[in-house]
Amino acid sequence: MPAVLAIDLGGSALKACVFDPEGAALARTSLPLAFEEAAGGRSEQDPEVWWQALLGAAARLAEEAPEGFDAVAAVAVCGFTRTQVLLDGEGRVLRPALGFRDARAQEVAEAARKRPALAGRPEARALNAFHPLARLLWVQRHEPAVWAATRLLLEPKDYLNYRLTGTAASDSISQHWLHEALFGGTGSLARAAGLERNPLPPLGPPARRIGDLRPGLPAPLDRLAGAAVFCGANDTWAAAAGLGALRPGRAYCISGSSEVFGLMAETPAAAPGLITLPWGAGLWHVGGPGLNGANALAWAVDLLDPRPLPFAERLEALLQAPRSDRPLLFHPFLLGERTPFWDRDLRASVLGLDAAHGPGDLVRAVMEGVGFLNRLVLERAESAAGFRAAEIRIAGGGSRSPLWNRIRATCLGRPLAVAPEAEMGLAGCLALARYGLGLEADLSAAAEAASAAFPRVLPDPAEGPRAEALFALFADSQRQLAEASHRLAAIAALAPPAALADGSP
Repeated sequence: MPAVLAIDLGGSALKACVFDPEGAALARTSLPLAFEEAAGGRSEQDPEVWWQALLGAAARLAEEAPEGFDAVAAVAVCGFTRTQVLLDGEGRVLRPALGFRDARAQEVAEAARKRPALAGRPEARALNAFHPLARLLWVQRHEPAVWAATRLLLEPKDYLNYRLTGTAASDSISQHWLHEALFGGTGSLARAAGLERNPLPPLGPPARRIGDLRPGLPAPLDRLAGAAVFCGANDTWAAAAGLGALRPGRAYCISGSSEVFGLMAETPAAAPGLITLPWGAGLWHVGGPGLNGANALAWAVDLLDPRPLPFAERLEALLQAPRSDRPLLFHPFLLGERTPFWDRDLRASVLGLDAAHGPGDLVRAVMEGVGFLNRLVLERAESAAGFRAAEIRIAGGGSRSPLWNRIRATCLGRPLAVAPEAEMGLAGCLALARYGLGLEADLSAAAEAASAAFPRVLPDPAEGPRAEALFALFADSQRQLAEASHRLAAIAALAPPAALADGSP
């Protein structure tokens, strides 16, 4: 019976697992990765780093479970999205990939929106620093030689598939926004914005078999020559599949360093600041990715307790500290924010801080702030879709904290169905491969059995009134926070006084 090699390329790590035919993990591993980031919004990764991580992960899996590894008949890869890999006509990488946090395209996007050809086009309003079209416009303006040589644009998981098979392909879910911008010939949004060339590869569904593992790859991948390789999709879609959330009426949260939140609807539903896109036959996703989540909690813990101890130990110590009964509200926008504000200059705030508050209050306020941001997205999605989700299915590193799950459920006012494992992207890749191999009737059925037994965490009724009042303040203060953030950004852009710049009194 065939085994499956599932690979989840994340921004901070590449995870991989060999599953047996029944879905049991025979071996799994993880290799750390890191973006190169700098002031001015630069965030990049060299795609060669991903390939070397994949080779290293395969070597570990082959050593840990050699028989299972040699039985691999299918490979499925998911990966982080809104990241552009530019290749020339020979398939060579032209520059480091533009990462999903890269914000350098903001000014280019603003200039494009002012072009007369874009006046009155509603789709142009979504052109911001994180839109893939804006990224390509930035390359065209600032690196014209690179753009002149560009013939192919891939997502991160597409690049790994390209190295595995020699076939350039992508999926219609991950590339939806760029395809929409490029489609339409001379009348396309891209042409109106000044971009002439379409570098997208052929697009199809995530379960499409794009080719086979080619012979001659470095060991131990050479042992898998001929294994089927399925197109895959972005890590959010794969994790939602692993959670069993690919059904109308369900909502999910992927709580990693940043949060992704979404609601599944049977028809398209437009909501301010949310992304609505097709996720399969009769299924629409309403929601989107953020920039702040467990990274905000890590920031708070590192700031308040910098001791060289495990993170969980320091977090527990901070949460055991005495707490004030006075309310504290945190807006978790340490890195700006994508969904639902799409504002790179938005910044965090702490409201209500006084001398009675201590480290435990601050850490809990961060946890609540992330939960309130989830709720803001959820309520906008529900209002547009016309129904209320009964529960939220959650996975990711942030879901490993029982306390945070209770806090989040209370902030949302909904039960959480918590995945027993953090890495649902791998489970989604397994489901996709099993469906692609014809072992399951449909993709939802491939993940449904495992997700049915997820433990539930209920909102705390005693904390409910307090959470409701704090959420109302969280939402009501958003406009003033945005105005203050933009004024701070303008101040930051001013040159420092000479007396401060040279350190003199």
